[in-house]
Amino acid sequence: MYSLLQLLTRFGVHIVFLILQIISFYFIVSYNKNQREIFINSSNIYTGKINELTSEIRDFVSIRVINDSLKRENATLIENLIRIEYLNEILPEYTDSLLKYSVISASVCNNTFNQKNNHITLCKGALEGIRPGMGVVSATGLVGIVRNTSPNFAHVISLLHSQTRISCAIKSRNAYGSLVWDGRDPRYMTLESVPKFETVAIGDTVITSGYSTVFPKGLLVGRVVNTKPKPGSNNYDIRVKLSSTLGSIKYAYVIHNFLADEQNKLEKEVNNE
Repeated sequence: MYSLLQLLTRFGVHIVFLILQIISFYFIVSYNKNQREIFINSSNIYTGKINELTSEIRDFVSIRVINDSLKRENATLIENLIRIEYLNEILPEYTDSLLKYSVISASVCNNTFNQKNNHITLCKGALEGIRPGMGVVSATGLVGIVRNTSPNFAHVISLLHSQTRISCAIKSRNAYGSLVWDGRDPRYMTLESVPKFETVAIGDTVITSGYSTVFPKGLLVGRVVNTKPKPGSNNYDIRVKLSSTLGSIKYAYVIHNFLADEQNKLEKEVNNE
């Protein structure tokens, strides 16, 4: 009570002034047509601005939910593309046993693209089922291969790395080779070991060959922009423009091949003989 009396003593005049101002404003608006119309119009303008600001804040808060939804949709699309590629070539009775791929979406935490050996960090790891040796793609093409993981992160060797070798093929042609990077322009890679007797044309589409457990067959890699014989060899060096811009990726998709361990174990036993 004493505090209230102190407040009234100190600010009583200001409070009375404010109350009288509010009463005066009410009478002016209520009994003057022009002032009432101005007040209503002004109120509508400010109400609209407040509603617009509220909507923008609501949209900003929901961006993460929307991004997560888009990543899940893209992951489903990639899985469907893999299935379509195999359905075109595999007999129906074997389809269920061979289509053992799933896709895990993840955000990119860190990414380098202008070094000789580039790396990418994903914001998901072992807790989400990501394991070393899994292939990583974006919505537009290949990204790299998972090297190791922690519970919440995954370290990926980028395509733009001196140790990267991806088995690829020229689509619609019986031409296979290994995709490597020369450490220069991040937009281009080289398809090596394609025999000279193969017919390769500028503009041909390059896809994954499926000759490994890392990437399924048929994923887009890029397009041929130049071909030249390799000196002292019977093979071509084929310049390939990548379909994905690795320096700007924000989201990636990790491909889980459920049969990879079985295939790798079998091939290792054969190699050890």
